[in-house]
Amino acid sequence: MSASIDNLYQKLLESGFSEEELERQVQSKAKEFGGFMSKQAILFIIAKENGIYLNSPDVNDQFYKEFEEEIDYDDFTIEISEVNESMTNIVLLGKILQVYETREFTRKDGTPGIVGSFLLGDISQTIKVILWDDKVDITKNDFFRKNELIRIIGGYCRMGRDNNLEVHLGRKGKIILSPENVSKNMEKKLNNLEYNQNQIDSPQKPNSKIKDLIEQYKYIKRVQGLIQIEEFKEVNTKTGEKTFLLKLILSDESKAIRVIIWGMNAIECLKVLSNGDFVEITNLVVKQNMYTDEKELLFTKSSVLRMVCLPKD
Repeated sequence: MSASIDNLYQKLLESGFSEEELERQVQSKAKEFGGFMSKQAILFIIAKENGIYLNSPDVNDQFYKEFEEEIDYDDFTIEISEVNESMTNIVLLGKILQVYETREFTRKDGTPGIVGSFLLGDISQTIKVILWDDKVDITKNDFFRKNELIRIIGGYCRMGRDNNLEVHLGRKGKIILSPENVSKNMEKKLNNLEYNQNQIDSPQKPNSKIKDLIEQYKYIKRVQGLIQIEEFKEVNTKTGEKTFLLKLILSDESKAIRVIIWGMNAIECLKVLSNGDFVEITNLVVKQNMYTDEKELLFTKSSVLRMVCLPKD
């Protein structure tokens, strides 16, 4: 498909659209598709919905049947470890680890509802996915089963009652079973993933100790402890760029562990930290140091460090 956006735009204007109305529809469609559709594809959709055939030598007859393929969801897919509270239009790729029972309920306005859920895992972590109303129907599909690869599109994140993040699938969200165009390397990694039953059945408790967390999980959603600043320095990357590295020692009564923070996150954390501070850190990855063979905690894009009051004895 090589038709230019300017040409498509002009053809729609010639068909009777005003610039204001066309721009309004483009913005409406962009919002509807949550940023997953290119402007070129949006213009074709608008034309199709209004019965306008964009007769152009640059457009073949199959395009109207295939415009949804314009969306390359790999460009929008994030790892579960990057999911933040209040995030919307989430795209995830992973495999089903466990499917839970559906439940019917009555809303405050008296209307009936139904909710279902399942556990999704990728190479970074697991997360519970909540399905509402007609989205629950997919659980009846024969291919919606444990260890099946799926893609979540258009989810939104909320904090669950157990203080763990959840991805919800509302009216505009969808699930693709056995998605195509997944790289062979990623498909192999996902298919080879193994989670122990403790990871699946036992959500991380808010007051879990460091020793228990790093033994049970590859990704830690929340941990607390005392901080000691071990090292801060400016370093050169392999590409020659300069960045910052901050190393902290986080400890509680069960264990002490090193926390690695790179880039501007290192600067921001150093500004507010002092030795002996009691902190809470969220969304950390557990990594094995290849030189010392010790486990370390690595800051991610979604990690947050904040001061908390010391717990009372």
